Amino acid sequence: MRYFEVNVRDYPTEYGFMPSLQLYLVEKSDNPRPIVIIAPGGRYTKLVDSDQDRIALQYNAAGFHAAVLNYSVKPHHFPEPQQDLMSAIRLVREHAWEWGIMESGIAICGFSVGGHLCASVSTLWHKLGDEKCRPDAVILCYAILTSRLNHCRMFLKDHVGYDDEERLKLVSCDEQVSKYTPPTFLYNTFEDKLTNVENVLYYAENLKKHEIPFEMHIFPKGQHGESWCDSTIWATPMRRRDYNYIRISLEWMRELFGLMEAK
Repeated sequence: MRYFEVNVRDYPTEYGFMPSLQLYLVEKSDNPRPIVIIAPGGRYTKLVDSDQDRIALQYNAAGFHAAVLNYSVKPHHFPEPQQDLMSAIRLVREHAWEWGIMESGIAICGFSVGGHLCASVSTLWHKLGDEKCRPDAVILCYAILTSRLNHCRMFLKDHVGYDDEERLKLVSCDEQVSKYTPPTFLYNTFEDKLTNVENVLYYAENLKKHEIPFEMHIFPKGQHGESWCDSTIWATPMRRRDYNYIRISLEWMRELFGLMEAK
């Protein structure tokens, strides 16, 4: 594995922060591999990164490149974090040959507010950027995706400004799904009280409306952000049932990117 860190912007933000990308690249081979860019959670106030290296290593173990994005949080607001992620996608695509990455195999994966960040980029990239910052696949894990629920609406207002209804509509991801939205993997639990199951249901409804391929998993047990794995690679499930959404998302991406092994 090759590990290194790169900046995703040419200059720091107005608050002196330099967004960066930690890259976990599997050894280069003759065939380019997909990459998963991981966006941690943290309510846009900090980055909760305690598990992100383990998640990156799990994707590595399956033969995928991985990266973890250190993006802008408060006092930054929309669209600064979105610009960070789009810049990271653009950077990866521009260095695809050099790093052994499949240029049309760039997936973004977000957890909680990182899921919101990924969903907002997947629905707004054509409005905020260009074709080079388009993700090819999106993995959304217990993500905030709607403003129809009051507590989600208040959270999103904090992200864009409490009096900015136009921007609130932009970051209400379920309302922004369009033909430009890439194939999407959705994961949530029924017991999650923070990113309620309605988030994925509303989002999936609009994915279907716009004929965007998606896969959705709603498991019955588990609180918000609960880890289903122990500290080892290809971990054993914490409960009797296997809720390892990382493994399931890998199967989905292999199929999506045409990497399924022939029988």
